[in-house]
Amino acid sequence: MRRERTARRHDVVFYTPWVGSILSTTASLPPGGAETQVLALAKVLVRHGLSVAIIVYGRADELPKIVDGVSIVTRPHYRKRSRLIGKFLETFQIWRALWRAPSRTVVKRGAGIDLGLIAVYARMAGRRLVFSSANVVDFDYCKLMPRHRDLLIYSLGVRLANCIVVQTEEQIELCKAKFGRHPTLIKSISATAEPQRGMPEAFIWVGRLVSYKRPLEYLALARALPEARFWMIGVPTPSDEHDKRLVDAVIAGAEELSNVELLPPRSHSEIEALMSRAVASVNTADFEGMPNVLLEAWSRGVPALALNHDPGGVIGRYGLGSFAGGSHRAFVALAREQWQTRNDRRDLSERCRSYIAAHHAPDMIAVRWLDILSDRAVGDDRPSLGEGVELTCAE
Repeated sequence: MRRERTARRHDVVFYTPWVGSILSTTASLPPGGAETQVLALAKVLVRHGLSVAIIVYGRADELPKIVDGVSIVTRPHYRKRSRLIGKFLETFQIWRALWRAPSRTVVKRGAGIDLGLIAVYARMAGRRLVFSSANVVDFDYCKLMPRHRDLLIYSLGVRLANCIVVQTEEQIELCKAKFGRHPTLIKSISATAEPQRGMPEAFIWVGRLVSYKRPLEYLALARALPEARFWMIGVPTPSDEHDKRLVDAVIAGAEELSNVELLPPRSHSEIEALMSRAVASVNTADFEGMPNVLLEAWSRGVPALALNHDPGGVIGRYGLGSFAGGSHRAFVALAREQWQTRNDRRDLSERCRSYIAAHHAPDMIAVRWLDILSDRAVGDDRPSLGEGVELTCAE
């Protein structure tokens, strides 16, 4: 315990526990885009002179202590418990991890009940809290968190956060409308990669097999375009019977289609290798933040193909691929066009890579974060504790 009490004070600690799945040699599931983003940002902030730590799930003996200058602080994996004692134990684990990683500022990436628990600790410990949004659903979280008690705790975290950071202009307006807060826009981080070479081989879909990601829409697209090839990396993370049935439906549907390869979850580097050979990075989700799989595609000159959501309107505004506006017929037509022109798209590829360089370059994004995290960051727009935060769900 003496070593924990004398731990050095960091400039910032990120509470993003699933980053442990990137670092662990025993992890069974790959990380999501939010975790990939946090690790990349943390490394860049270290290069800019900050002392940075990330709190992650896992055991100290299965994770490195430091990664490219970023300190790794472990906490036990979350265990779902139904009784009240389980909630107290989870609160203890969160607070203990924060105590073991003292810092001027805590950054919580993504919505969740833990935002409220972190906010209470930060207030008691005199630490600044930055809530970094990861998805537009963070501003209508009842879609994923129906229990009123949990929404209350989450809204408390939003209220107590010193600053809210969003990824797109779209999220600025959502944050103002939902929470009455004026957020800071800092875009996601991405470096340009080696440009794609050779003829693209297949469309690619990467994501969790959950209902709002709409994986069956991707299989419907493959069914409508038998002349094209489709890669699908689906991560099964069923949380209820509906998601379990969805996983079964995806497996069965992929087996029926000779032009679909349903690939098992794999490392980030292996996904990047496939992305560099893709016709387009396909997104079928109902809502997103700024999908990391699109950033990774654009960084290589690979366009997007989105069905339901154009994040921040950038696909259309900057000409980064195709957006179907929710129409399955348009989705199929746009995919057919991308397949037929896949070997003749130099201008499109250059636009994608130029967009990444102009809007998501790591050093540029780091400077924006340094302003938020530095001693110059004073004041906030938090409502008083007597003011309410909108909790009602849209019908």
